[in-house]
Amino acid sequence: MAMELFYFEQLLSHAVARQPDFRIQRLLVDADYPVAICYLETLIDKAQLQQTVLLPLMDIRFDGEMESGDKVQFIRGKLAGAPPIEAPAAAADALVSAILEGNCIVFLRDNNGFALDIGEAKHRGIQEPKSEKTVRGPGEAFTEDVMTNVSLIRNRIKTPQLAFEAFEIGTLTKTKVLMAYIEGKASPERIAAYRERLSRIQTEAVLEGANVEEWIEEKQLTPFPRVLNTERPDVLSAHLIEGKIAILADGSPDCLIVPVTFFQFFISAEDYYQPPLFATLLRWLRLLAFVLAVYTPGMYIALTNYRQEMIPSALLVNLAAQREGVPFPAFVEAIIMLVMFELLREAGIRMPSVTGQAISIVGAVVLGQAAVEAGLVSAAMVIVVGITAIANFVTPSFTFGMAQRVLQFAFMVLAVGLALFGMFCGTLLMAIHLVSLKTTGEPYLTPLAPAKPSDFKDSLFRVPWYDMKNPKR
Repeated sequence: MAMELFYFEQLLSHAVARQPDFRIQRLLVDADYPVAICYLETLIDKAQLQQTVLLPLMDIRFDGEMESGDKVQFIRGKLAGAPPIEAPAAAADALVSAILEGNCIVFLRDNNGFALDIGEAKHRGIQEPKSEKTVRGPGEAFTEDVMTNVSLIRNRIKTPQLAFEAFEIGTLTKTKVLMAYIEGKASPERIAAYRERLSRIQTEAVLEGANVEEWIEEKQLTPFPRVLNTERPDVLSAHLIEGKIAILADGSPDCLIVPVTFFQFFISAEDYYQPPLFATLLRWLRLLAFVLAVYTPGMYIALTNYRQEMIPSALLVNLAAQREGVPFPAFVEAIIMLVMFELLREAGIRMPSVTGQAISIVGAVVLGQAAVEAGLVSAAMVIVVGITAIANFVTPSFTFGMAQRVLQFAFMVLAVGLALFGMFCGTLLMAIHLVSLKTTGEPYLTPLAPAKPSDFKDSLFRVPWYDMKNPKR
């Protein structure tokens, strides 16, 4: 037996035999037929190994007139028709990949064998969304298991036109990445474009969907995100029905949606579960929050430093009284307060969830009050930074919120150097930049530029369902 199985042991020992969880079980079938079973015990279901492999092999009894080939087929039948592998023809890396994917390989005499998928998926169950919570709507979120995510999508879109294309990315991680779309809805040109981008990815590791995101984005320098990520199956399903393409990566609870436009970052899943008028007001409120987050610090600096005549007299007197004794100009005040708030925000994220929120809230209140009493900043600046911080969190998309924080610092620099003229120039440059951006051929400011009034029904506004029409793709 040892001589007959030496080839298989030699084949695998170089790659995985040194792994602490690699196991080889040897046994004799019907007292004289040698069998070796190889697997990684941390990836397989031990109960399934016992029920579907070990017990059936031990119960086998050959007919005395059986030839070697008949015995192989008889064993295969007992193992529920497991797919055969021809060891001499199988490359070593293929066998290793099969074991690393949770397969159990049964080696037989005469260089025959079978691969059985008895892997045990170790991942968390379906839970509520963490970053996209809503008052009304489904309470399911994607998990780190890509096939579980596929099932959540299929539960909502029950059509054979729903297609998934699989890619294996990462020379070390060999991560399974799926591209999902609905045939007849998504543009064939865009499907081909993203298929090519996924096929061209050359990297050692894909540990999260964000690693794929950087490869499939257009190579343009911009703070604005051009890929929408979501952890909600209902949101992803709605975008697929609209003709979008989804990218799902194994090990990532967030799925990517492409292409997206500027106004889609102001749309929340809850908009479709609320009355249309209320949902429309919320969208305009989010647009207002974008303006406040980007312009408030710069506008305060420009007005207090250069355009005091534009401030009402009573308010100007109060601001002057508050700034009396403050040793720093308004720009330095804003930088100090915004950096302090960013530090508190990062600390709140990294701290345990039980104490993180308390540290963020108490820290902001205590430090802000202490800074005012110490004369380092004015009370008005604390209000400005508070408005800016709150407005940053109104946007449903976290990545778009980061773009807002980058822009607010840029407008602060323009305000301290060129006052309102600098902010006007910055606004003009930002508008030109947004108009020039495209995602796989679709203008970023659609439906505003170019103007498509028919698409206003589900962008700037949210009309009732019976007035909506599927856009032409």
